[in-house]
Amino acid sequence: MNTLYAIIVFLCYASINNFVYSFEFIFQRDGTSDPDVFLNSPQLVRKYNYTVEEHEVTTEDGYKLNIFRIPKKAPPVLLVHGIGDSSDCWLVLGPKHSLAYQLADNGYDVWLFNARGNRYNKENVNKVPDKIFWDFSFEEIGYRDLPRTIDYILNVTSISKLTYIGFSQGTTVFLVMLSLRPEYNIKIEHAILLAPVSSLITTKYPLIEFFYNNLDNLKSLARRIYEVFPFNESLNRYHVSVCNPRSPLRLLCELELFVNFGLKKLTNLLPEKLPVITSHIPAGTSSKLFLHFLQSYKGFRRYDYGGTRNKIVYSSPSPPEYNLSKIFVPVTLITSEVDWFSAIDDVNVLKNKLHKVDKFIVIDKNRQFTHLEFIYGARVNKFVNQPVINILGYIHKL
Repeated sequence: MNTLYAIIVFLCYASINNFVYSFEFIFQRDGTSDPDVFLNSPQLVRKYNYTVEEHEVTTEDGYKLNIFRIPKKAPPVLLVHGIGDSSDCWLVLGPKHSLAYQLADNGYDVWLFNARGNRYNKENVNKVPDKIFWDFSFEEIGYRDLPRTIDYILNVTSISKLTYIGFSQGTTVFLVMLSLRPEYNIKIEHAILLAPVSSLITTKYPLIEFFYNNLDNLKSLARRIYEVFPFNESLNRYHVSVCNPRSPLRLLCELELFVNFGLKKLTNLLPEKLPVITSHIPAGTSSKLFLHFLQSYKGFRRYDYGGTRNKIVYSSPSPPEYNLSKIFVPVTLITSEVDWFSAIDDVNVLKNKLHKVDKFIVIDKNRQFTHLEFIYGARVNKFVNQPVINILGYIHKL
C-alpha cells in the first residue's frame, strides 16, 4: 500500500488483526464469487491461460527474490510494484484491465518484480536474525534488488536493454538505483514512471506534518517492530467482506480508502474487483522503509540515522540527497493533479532534475484520478494502460 497508510495504522495494526481473527465467523470466507481472491501471482497468470515462469534471484546480501515472467519473443519489460505491494498488483484486475496481461497480448516479454520482504520474498540465504533481515529501506531495494534483477533478466534474454515501468515506490527505487549506480543507465531503454514519488515536500496528505514531527518516536517503535503489514489471510478476509459492493459494511471500506488515499468513490476502482484487490494488499515490508518515505517530507535523501551514525555512514552529519543529475535514461512521467502522494509540484521538481523527459503526462484535476487508480482504477485503460502501450509501441516499433 502507500507510504503513509502504514504510519496511520502502525500502532493499532496488531489489535485490528486480533479483532478480525477473533470475530472471523462474522465474515464469510468467500465474501465474493470471484475465485481470484485466493490466487497468488503464478496462479492468476495460469488461470487466464497465459504461460508463467517462476525465477529466483539472489542479491549480494543474500535475499532471495522470486520474480515471475510471462514469456514472449519480444523486448523485455520489467514491472515494479508500489510500497508494501507485490507482483499481484499488475494482475488482479484480470486481462481486461491489468497492464501485465495487456503487455503480453501486445507481444512483450513481461517480468514481474517482487521486492525483499513482501509475501514472496521472506528468505535470506545467510539465515540472518529478524533484526538484520528487516533492516532495509527503499534504498536497499534500489541499490541491490533492482540491479541484480535487471542483470538476471538481461542474461536470460540475451538482450542488452529492457524497458522499465514502475508505480509509486517502483519509481522511487528506480531513481535511487540510477543515482547510486549510474552504470545501469545503459541497461534501460526507456522508463515509464507512474505516480512518481521522490520527495514528499508538497504532499497533500493531511497528517504528514504530524507524523514527521513524531518521527523519532516512530523510529523507537521500529526498533521493536521490524516488519509491518505482512500478508495476512484473516485481515484479507475482513477486506473481502467489507469491500464487497453489496456488503452492508462497505462504509468501512470507503472510509479506509478515503482516509489513506483520498479516494472519494469506490466506483473509481473496479467495483466487481474490489474484494480481489483488497485481498492481495498489503503484502508486507519493513518499518524502516516506511520511515524513510516519511523522512522525504523534507527532501529526497538517504536514510537519516542521526548525526553520530550519519558521520560514520555518509561522512556528514546529515544524509546526502540522491543525485538525480546522474540519470540519463529517457523517461515518461505520468501523474495526476489530485494525487496525494505524487504531488504535481514535487513531480515538476523531479522533471526539472532529470536529463531526458520524453513525455510528461498530467491527468487534470477534473478527472479526480487518485493514487490507487494508476494500478487498480476503473479508468486505468484510458489514462494509464493505453498510453503506456502506445509509448512502448513507438519505442519498439511493434
